[in-house]
Amino acid sequence: MRWLAKPIVWLAIVLFILLLAIGTGLSFFEFVQLREKNDNEIVKEFKFVADANYYRNLPLTWLILGIILALLLIISLLILLALFKRLRIALAILTEASKAVGYNFFSLFWPFIPFLLQIGVLAYWAVLAVYLSTAGQPIYRVAFNETIENATHDAGQICDPKKWNNSDGSKGDCVFWEYGYDPDLDLDSILNGRRTNDKRIDPFYLKTRHGKTFRSVY
Repeated sequence: MRWLAKPIVWLAIVLFILLLAIGTGLSFFEFVQLREKNDNEIVKEFKFVADANYYRNLPLTWLILGIILALLLIISLLILLALFKRLRIALAILTEASKAVGYNFFSLFWPFIPFLLQIGVLAYWAVLAVYLSTAGQPIYRVAFNETIENATHDAGQICDPKKWNNSDGSKGDCVFWEYGYDPDLDLDSILNGRRTNDKRIDPFYLKTRHGKTFRSVY
């Protein structure tokens, strides 16, 4: 660290300046090329569209991008010149700090410990969220692509895809709706909020299927 601190900082600064300079040059070069194709006109017709290729083929886009990058380049150079002495002092402090880190090398690995713990917590939360969202049995309902009179099945009615029979000849189908509720239970009473003491038709219990796990995590 003590030998690489200064080179790394100076290399990052130089690469940043070069990146802005190259971006500025390429933007103005593309602007000139597109302007020549448009008979030296910057904008013939401008409109707001969702296609990014339309803006990429506009000379005005590259002109604005070139101006922005040129301003950033000039501001960066002025800041570098104005703070050159302070930058050298900061690099000297960084060199001395790297010496202290060299005596306690394992301090470099300490930030990884809470990072790994956070990843573990997020992974546990993601797995538990997926587990709770898919708890219970899959529920299927009748869905129609068009309005059908005198249909055998009502739209939204619970159905079984294994026993589905489209006897009315419509374009209806038994589609997946959600996880959680038992199709054999009275779903309308559950959705209306009429709870009973039976855990099988308790909306909270059916939605999680493992109420104790959900309450402990909460």
